[in-house]
Amino acid sequence: MSSPTPRHLLKFVTRRLRLRKYLHQPGDGRPQPQIPASLLLWALLVAQILRQYSFHAIEALVRSAARKNLSLSESFSEDTLGYFTERLDPGATRQALLSILRRAKRNKAFENCWRIGLAIDGTGAGWRRHSRCALCRPRRNAQKGILGYQHCLVLLSLVGTGLSLPVDVEPYGPNALFPSDSCSG
Repeated sequence: MSSPTPRHLLKFVTRRLRLRKYLHQPGDGRPQPQIPASLLLWALLVAQILRQYSFHAIEALVRSAARKNLSLSESFSEDTLGYFTERLDPGATRQALLSILRRAKRNKAFENCWRIGLAIDGTGAGWRRHSRCALCRPRRNAQKGILGYQHCLVLLSLVGTGLSLPVDVEPYGPNALFPSDSCSG
């Protein structure tokens, strides 16, 4: 049996999970991309597995000697990741997640699970000194002074299967349903 490697993971994701189309067309909204969306998305996925969650850590990873072993063909900056993720259409990711859940159910992955449920958890993402969009919510200190702004998100996951499977993520707050503009710049 061969050991797990990023190349084996890529084969598993594209062949077994049938996510080849999603990896090549993840809903990239950049008008003139210079770095392929598939490379940026793969870097984000590999970084999640390696528990490197910040864009700065991902930049260090793709600029290191490990880049070729991670199936990443070129390096890029954390600004590139930020620009890519800001313009990424969530619809394509939602469809990919739903197809994985449907395939898992069809393949009876949940058959021996006697307690399956949905878990909802909230978190914050991004950090700015000034509000840039309708989704930016203030973060306050004990004296009620504003420290900065961030987006508040809620994640829905399928749990009780031995593996937590994300289903969807949505912003929440007063302007979450109909934001007036995106947070760019």
